[in-house]
Amino acid sequence: MNVTFTDTAIDRIAPLLQEDSVINLVFDTEDCGCSVNGVPTLWIVPQDKEEKLVAETNQFKLTYKAKDEIFFEEKMTIDFHDKNKSYILKSNNQIYNAGMSLVDKR
Repeated sequence: MNVTFTDTAIDRIAPLLQEDSVINLVFDTEDCGCSVNGVPTLWIVPQDKEEKLVAETNQFKLTYKAKDEIFFEEKMTIDFHDKNKSYILKSNNQIYNAGMSLVDKR
């Protein structure tokens, strides 16, 4: 998976990360009904030893679980919209989440 962070997203995320933290792209299915109904979400998590895949990015370390890979495309972009104060995960083919949160799970 290859994820490009826009300059706007980089400016918003950089101050929130610490040396020992990473961004985790999660297909969050909690309270969504079943495991194929979910919402893409970004979590800031401590860098851990758990087996996770690492996406190629232009800026931050971005991890994700192998089981979630089927919900995403090979090339995506993460942007930030000032108007609604949220992130957007998109590809050339679709918008995955136009109101994506960045949740601090440290």
